[in-house]
Amino acid sequence: MAYHLTILRSANSLQQPISRSEALAGARQTAGWRVTGEAEVTFSDGRGSCTLWHSDGELWTRLDEPWVIEPMLALARALNARVRGDEFETYSSPQESYAHPDDKRLAQVARADSAQLLAQHMAEQRRIRNGIFAFFAVLGVLGFLIGKWFEGR
Repeated sequence: MAYHLTILRSANSLQQPISRSEALAGARQTAGWRVTGEAEVTFSDGRGSCTLWHSDGELWTRLDEPWVIEPMLALARALNARVRGDEFETYSSPQESYAHPDDKRLAQVARADSAQLLAQHMAEQRRIRNGIFAFFAVLGVLGFLIGKWFEGR
C-alpha cells in the first residue's frame, strides 16, 4: 500500500488552498526544489529525488523514502503550510508528528467511513460463508436421498 504525504494549509478546520503559482514560487525560493512541470516540483539531492504534484490546493507525493519529509518541511515552511500523512498526522520533523486540531473532524469522518466499510465487508463475508454452507448442506441432503433411493432398488 502506498503512503502519501501532503503539503497543505488550514485554519479553523478549513483548508486554505495553496495556489499553483504560489506553490511554484515557493519551490523556486526553497533550496533543492525546482519547477519541473506546469503543476509539479522536484527535490533532488544525493539521496534521490522526490516529485510533488499540485492538485486541489495541495501538493502531494507518494512516500518512497523517509528522507523525503525533511525537504517537504522546508517547502511547507516557505508556503506557511504543514506536512500531513495519510493517517492525519502532521509532521514537525522527520521523526516527530502530532494530531493537528484542524484534522480532528477529518480523522473522525475517516474512522466512521472505515467502520462502515468494515461492517459492509463483514456482512458480505457472512453472506458468502452462509451461501457455501447452504450449498454443501443441500449437496449432502441430495447425496443422502440419492443413496436411499439406490438402497431401495
